[in-house]
Formats: sequence, C-alpha cells, structure tokens
Amino acid sequence: MTDARAGTRIVLDGTLSNGLRVVAVPDATAPLVEFRLSIPCAGSGDAHAARAQVLGDVLLPSADELSPERAPQWEIAGLAAGRDVNRLGVFGCIPSASLVPVLRETAAALATPRYLGQRVVESRQRVAAQVAIGRSEARWMALAALLRRWSPHQLAPCDIPPPEALPHVEPEDVRELHRNRLVPRGAVLVLVGDFAPDEIMATAERAFAEWQGAEETTLTPQPPLPGAAPGDVVLVNRPRSAQAELLLAGPAPHRTDADRPAFDLANVLFGGGVASRLSRNIREEKGYAYVAASAVEVVAGLPTTLVRVAVGAQAVAGALTETRRELGALVESPPNAAEIGHGKQLLAGRIGTAAVSPASYATFLANLLAEGADPQWADGYGERVDAVAAEDVVSAAGRYLDPAGLTAVLVGDADVLGDRLADLPDTRVHRFEELGLVTPHEYGEDAPAGAYEPVRTSPYERQQAR
Repeated sequence: MTDARAGTRIVLDGTLSNGLRVVAVPDATAPLVEFRLSIPCAGSGDAHAARAQVLGDVLLPSADELSPERAPQWEIAGLAAGRDVNRLGVFGCIPSASLVPVLRETAAALATPRYLGQRVVESRQRVAAQVAIGRSEARWMALAALLRRWSPHQLAPCDIPPPEALPHVEPEDVRELHRNRLVPRGAVLVLVGDFAPDEIMATAERAFAEWQGAEETTLTPQPPLPGAAPGDVVLVNRPRSAQAELLLAGPAPHRTDADRPAFDLANVLFGGGVASRLSRNIREEKGYAYVAASAVEVVAGLPTTLVRVAVGAQAVAGALTETRRELGALVESPPNAAEIGHGKQLLAGRIGTAAVSPASYATFLANLLAEGADPQWADGYGERVDAVAAEDVVSAAGRYLDPAGLTAVLVGDADVLGDRLADLPDTRVHRFEELGLVTPHEYGEDAPAGAYEPVRTSPYERQQAR
C-alpha cells in the first residue's frame, strides 16, 4: 500500500489480497463516506448489453431481502448500480457509522449471484421500458452510430440494448455473466470521507475477502479505431425530426500523455466553454445551434474527443461548415495571448472544483483511475498547463482536432438534411435509413493520410501490466 498526497489530501492506495484496488481519501467534512466501485464488464453486441443492463439492475439487494439488523443501514446508504459501455459501477454515499456493514453487504452481493429468477423477469420488463426512452434520443443515436462506424458489427460495444433483446435474457444468463465478469481483479474502489485512515485498508480487506470471482476473465478485444475519410458524413435517418444532432469524434491523448495539457488547452479554446470559438461563432453570432461544445469522454475505454452540435435542420449545412472551419482555424489562426490566458484559467478552475466536496472528489478520482491515471495526476497539472506555449496548442490541434481526421455523424430527418448537405463542397453523405444498418468504415490501399493511429493499449490493459 502507498500513502501519498494529492495536493493537501492524504491518499491511501493499495490492492487487497483478492486483487481489488482500493483508493481511500480521509475527509472529515461530514460523517459520510462517498463510495465509487468500478468493475470492468466489457462486451459486444446487443445480447451482452441486455444481460449487463439487467445485471446492473438486479445486482444489489433491496432492504427487505436483508436481516432486520442490516436493512435500516442498507436503506439509509442507498447505493445504486449501473453500467456504461464497458464497466459496471456501484456508487452512493454511506453514513460513517454504517460503513462496515454496508461494505460487507456489497461484497456479499458481488461474491455470489443470489437474485432469484423472478427478480430477473421483473427487471427485464422494467429495463425494456427505460431503454426504449434512452434509445430514442438523438444524442444517443449519434454516439451509437459512431461506435458502429468504428467497429465491425459483432465487435461494436453497446451501452443501451434494444428493448426486443430484453425478453431473451434468462436468469442463468445473468448469473453466468456475473460469475465470469464481476471479478475483483481490475476493479477499483474509491472511498472518500470520514473513516480512520490507519484502519480503512484492513476494514476493506475483511469486508471483501469472500469476493474472489472466476479464475479467468474473458475480455472482449478492443479493435483499433479506423481512420476518418475526409469529407465523409454518416447520416442516420430520424424521420420528421425538426432538429439535428451533429457529432464529430476522434481519439484524444490519454491523461498521462505528454501532449495532454496542450490538447486540453486547444480543446477548451475551440469548444470547451461558452466563450469558446465554436460557441461564439455558431451560437452567439450566427444563431445556428443551441448546443455547441467539445469535450473528452471515455468511449468504450478510450479517451475520445467529442464535438457536439445540436442544431435546427435548416441550419445544418452552415453549422457543419463553420464547425470544420473553426477546427482548422486553431492552426491557421493561432490563439493569442489573451485567449491562452483565459483558457489556462478555465482549466485550473475545473481542476479546483473537482475537489470542493467529497462527492465531487470521489467521482473525479474514479474517472481518473478508469482512464489509467494515478490519483496524483492532478498534482502539478496547473504548472503543466502554464508551461504550454502557443506553438504547443497549434501542434496539438493539428494532431487531434484536424477536421479531416474526425468521423462525422449526423442524426435527423434524412430527406431534409440530405438536401441541405447536397451542395457542400468536399462532402460525401452516407445515408442509413436506421441505426442498425450503419456499417463500419473500411479502407483499401487508398487509406487517407489522416487515418487514426492504432490504439496502443486500453487503460485496463495498462493497469494489468503494472
């Protein structure tokens, strides 16, 4: 176990005998402990997504399933479980006095799939109604189309399964997924709150001793990201939609990469705030869009630049043209000293707000660790950003924010949008009548120079190699 400091905070970082990594940060602000558990649960295809969605729904017991002594403590803690594309999480806030029994109940739920068949039947009905709503959102459709464009269908990860896949989820399917995938090795538990620093690791060791998991965990390989063909636009039909969702996406550097500070600065100047170039142009000046932003998110385990523009259908051609122009302008019209100074202040402020409360700090740490960074990553980040020069910003923008290297996805009424895009120069529209028909991009011998570099390793693989 290591005992380090992140800024002014003590950070305890160790691995239990079962392989679970525990990062604990004492904070006596309130008699509470923030709990964030992240477990790798990668897979591909609709069947896996449906089983994992149900697993997340039934994983934790309800209070009426516990003993009369434990039920009140569990109910007050109010932990919840859920999943994203490649991980399953358990999260919530625990009263300090209830920490030990709640840890033990959580470990017991992870150690053995105790839920009965009726719970699975009820869950799949409930989840089917929930996912139907989520899959209807244009923003989700754009991200799902992006994943299908990047991966062969049989390898495409899926975070929201189709409702029709849920009735096929049987109780034994969920129990098997639990046994094979919910293992402590590779999982990370973050605790931030009021506990005894010299006792917390031993407490976690005793609580999680029975959670061992399968001997072997089968991981779905992460295929390399394909390149983006300059000028290509994937158009997914969403009939009778008056609005359109535009997504441009490409790889971003990992938090630990040397060029990440310069990239962060380039990204925040381009679209990372209300004063960014993109927002000023297509929101304030031209009125094309009601959402115009750029951010880095972990998509299927990989840091990814996502430029999101929500726009009225009539303005989609102008919004796409100006977004591409602003991406290129970071290189052609480098930011001046005032822009860079503002961007550095904004980045420093975001790091500062991550530590304003135990809840925000626990979430921040969980996200850091999921990306393969250590808890001390934020130490010195401000200094690293301050050292970034204008030429560094230009270099990072040219490498990661070149519009020719970003995959473009557009969701909306294809009849209307296709007409709007028809006259745009250097634009080729690939129309798909529904999301399930989107095919992966493939290259022959004429692969463009802007194609993505192969992915080196995922954060999980780097963690396992340590």
